[in-house]
Amino acid sequence: MSIPYVISVMSQDRVGIIADVTHAIKKLHGNLEDMSQTVMRGYFTMILLARFPDGTSAESLHNALLQVKGLSNFHIGIQEFVGDDANPPTTPSDERIYVLTASGPDNPGLVAAVSECLREKDINIVDMTTKVDTIGNYTMMFVVVLPEHSDIGKLKRSLQIALEPKKLTVGLRHQAIFRKTNEI
Repeated sequence: MSIPYVISVMSQDRVGIIADVTHAIKKLHGNLEDMSQTVMRGYFTMILLARFPDGTSAESLHNALLQVKGLSNFHIGIQEFVGDDANPPTTPSDERIYVLTASGPDNPGLVAAVSECLREKDINIVDMTTKVDTIGNYTMMFVVVLPEHSDIGKLKRSLQIALEPKKLTVGLRHQAIFRKTNEI
């Protein structure tokens, strides 16, 4: 048996953080299963899922991470992963995964407005990123899973109408088309 943990690490960015964290996991005989990491305005954030041999406690894992040179000032969160390993979550078919973009003048509440529209339409957000540029335009990109049998044209029009008061321009493309049109 093994114990899965969700681990989050946050700190000011520097070279080598991923190497340091993954070496500490390796020293505890952990197996990294999933990871997401980004740097936002000089701030490093990472969340990962790793499995460890039975007997590895969250406290021993936390202490091992704090022993790594340079990690003692990091914020480290550790929580046992509570999932149903016998019935892992199903992955939606590629046909239902879309990329929604929304952009417009930066104002408070833009992410809240878009995410509320998506919730009302039973659309799950599986990944997102946002960025404000130097002239005050705010751009959001959501990777979403649409309900089966969604009418894409109707959905895009309804989102555009709902978000018009926020002066947002909305785009909705299948992930494969988005990837192809955004490759260099």
